[in-house]
Amino acid sequence: MSLYKLITSYNYLLLIKYIQLMQQEIQNMSQKDSGVITLAYGIPKYVEMAKTLARSLRLHSPNIPRAIVTDNQDDRELMELFDDIIPLRKEYGSNLRQKLHLDKYSPYEKTVYIDSDCIAVREINFFFELLKDRNFSVPGENLLKPGHKDSFIDVDFVLTHFGLEALPQFNGGLFYFNKNETANLVFDTARDILNDWKKLGFSEWRSDGPNDERIFAIAMTLHKETMFQDKGQMMCTPIGLKGHFDIDVFTGKSTFQKYDKVVSPAIVHFACVWGEHPVYSREVLKLKNISSGKENNIESGILSAIKYRFGYQIAFVRYLVYRVPKKPKYFISMAKRIWKKVFS
Repeated sequence: MSLYKLITSYNYLLLIKYIQLMQQEIQNMSQKDSGVITLAYGIPKYVEMAKTLARSLRLHSPNIPRAIVTDNQDDRELMELFDDIIPLRKEYGSNLRQKLHLDKYSPYEKTVYIDSDCIAVREINFFFELLKDRNFSVPGENLLKPGHKDSFIDVDFVLTHFGLEALPQFNGGLFYFNKNETANLVFDTARDILNDWKKLGFSEWRSDGPNDERIFAIAMTLHKETMFQDKGQMMCTPIGLKGHFDIDVFTGKSTFQKYDKVVSPAIVHFACVWGEHPVYSREVLKLKNISSGKENNIESGILSAIKYRFGYQIAFVRYLVYRVPKKPKYFISMAKRIWKKVFS
C-alpha cells in the first residue's frame, strides 16, 4: 500500500471515529436533557425504597439520569445510585407538600417524577417519547364528575368553585413535566391551592396536609393540561388486584389484573400496604443481590407458597404494625370513617 493510501485510510478511520464520538456526545447531551427525580426524606424506610427504585432504573434504563431530593446527602449508596443528590428544602413543607415544588428541584428540562416506593421492571425511555409534546401530564383515564363522591374533596363544591366540568382522577406516583411557562403555571397554581386547602374543604391525608393528586388535578385542568391514556403501560399500583401478582424485575414480567383490566406496567407502584407485600420484599432482595454480585435464588417450598398465597394479608398486618404506633390519630380517624360507612 502506498504512503498516500495509508494516510488517506488512516484519516478516514479518524474521521469515522470522530463522527462516532460526536454522535455519542450529542446522545449524552440529549440524555442529560431528560431525567427521573424522586423524593425520599425523614423516615429511613423511604430512603431504602428510593435505593431500590434507583437499582431498578439502573438495571433497565441506565442511560437516564437519576436525581433524588433527600435529607441524607452523605449516604454513600445514594451517591452511587443517583447522578444528582439534591438537598431537601424544609421550608417547602412536610409530607406531600414537597411534591408541589418539584419544578424548583428538578435539574432536567424534561422530568419524570416517580414515587420512591416504585420498581421499574422494564426500560422507561418510551415515557419521554410518548410525553414529549406535553407540558404537564400524568397517566390515567378516570374523571371525577358532578355527583361523584371522593375521599379527599367535595367534588361538587370544587367543580363549582373553580368553574370546571370534571377533574382528572389519577395516582400521583408518576407524572411528567417540562421546564416551560405552562408547566410552571401548573405548579404555581398548585401552590396557590395548597395555601387555601382548608378553605376549599380538602380532607387531611395521613393527618398531615392535603392530598397532592387533587391539587394537581385542579391546577392541570385550569391550565388545559390533560391525562395521558397509557392503557396500563407506564405505571400501575396493584390496588384492586384480582388473581396472581406476576412480577419479575429481571425478566421484565409485569402482568396482573387490576379490577376488570389486565395491565402490564413498566413501573409497579407498591403503594400503601403493598410496600409490605412479600413480592416487593423479594424483588428488593433480587436488586440488592445483583448490585453486590450475589446469586439470586428464589425461595421455594411450602412456606414460600403460603407466604405468596396470603401475601396481601401478611402485608396488611405488617403495615398496621409499622404505621399505627407512628400515627395513631390517623388510624383512629380512618377506623371511624370505615365504621360510619359500614354501619350508618
